[in-house]
Amino acid sequence: MGRVYKCPICLLKILMQSQYLKITALLCFTISFPLQAKFAIHNGLDALWHHHYQKAEQVFQTLGEQGNAHAMYWLGNTYQLEGGMKRLDAGRILLRAAQMGDPWAMYRLTPDNGLSFCTIWPCSSKWKSKAVEGWEKLSRQGNGKATFSLMFHKEDTYWYRFTRWIPGMGQEKLNKIALKAFHQGYQGAAVYLFNHNKSANLQYLIQAAKNNFIPAYAKLAIYYKEKNNVNLMNKYKNIAIQSGDMGFIKFLFYVYIQGNLGYNKDFNKAYYYGKITTLYGDNNISEAFGKNAPKEFSLSTKVAKDKQIVFTQKAKEFVRTHPPYHYYDEFSFPFDVMDF
Repeated sequence: MGRVYKCPICLLKILMQSQYLKITALLCFTISFPLQAKFAIHNGLDALWHHHYQKAEQVFQTLGEQGNAHAMYWLGNTYQLEGGMKRLDAGRILLRAAQMGDPWAMYRLTPDNGLSFCTIWPCSSKWKSKAVEGWEKLSRQGNGKATFSLMFHKEDTYWYRFTRWIPGMGQEKLNKIALKAFHQGYQGAAVYLFNHNKSANLQYLIQAAKNNFIPAYAKLAIYYKEKNNVNLMNKYKNIAIQSGDMGFIKFLFYVYIQGNLGYNKDFNKAYYYGKITTLYGDNNISEAFGKNAPKEFSLSTKVAKDKQIVFTQKAKEFVRTHPPYHYYDEFSFPFDVMDF
């Protein structure tokens, strides 16, 4: 038999405690849901960065169907990366993301955005102002990527282009916005700042590297190579390689085969890094390994046959234990607006 409460005050206390527990549980769920969504989106992005397209697609699809507009935006990007008929369908998915309220998806569907396929996608001029409104709202809430988006929007205006190199005006104001975005958590802003003033903004790129922002490693390796700082160059070079940074490994192939940018010509190293690049699926340099390669760049003749076997096996082992990594975000996709 259930317990009978004869005291009205006791009964009131029990009811109040019950309501308190319900409210507490609801608050915990409300607070934790955005964090769970954020981590889940990051899981999808991590899969995308490592070319695990099916896993990324599954994460973004699940979150998108649950109402996460930014996940739907990234599902559209994933479709575009996968190519084929999915590239055509990417526009439909981006439209869904825009209708759900994602400002980056909105901006991708503006006709004057040269990075979109508006000949086959459902673009509309109405999305541009709505995208800016969305970024402004998110920026006020502390979203660094939204702040950085507003910076790019300002950079594209006539006034900023006209005053860009006037001291204290255009570019300096843009840099202040980029720095704000960095302090709000967007690590990619450090690359933008570094590209515009290396010595003054080196500290932010170093901080981004400490925060495990992988594109920063290659930038720092190249910078310290230029400064003849061998220790720091090797430090960041090794981290970038171990991260599977496809762009940097391909960069090493080019500088070693050509012998430029401070690197001595080394066909053995070019062969090794070139093999990793092709095993990662980039066939743009495969000609260097073929019979029809220009004589001065023919690795099949420049590298001894026994060493070719060793380097090929070594490259295969590296690829087996180090999946390819290519960074994408709202500003590098799809045509490298930001040079990461």
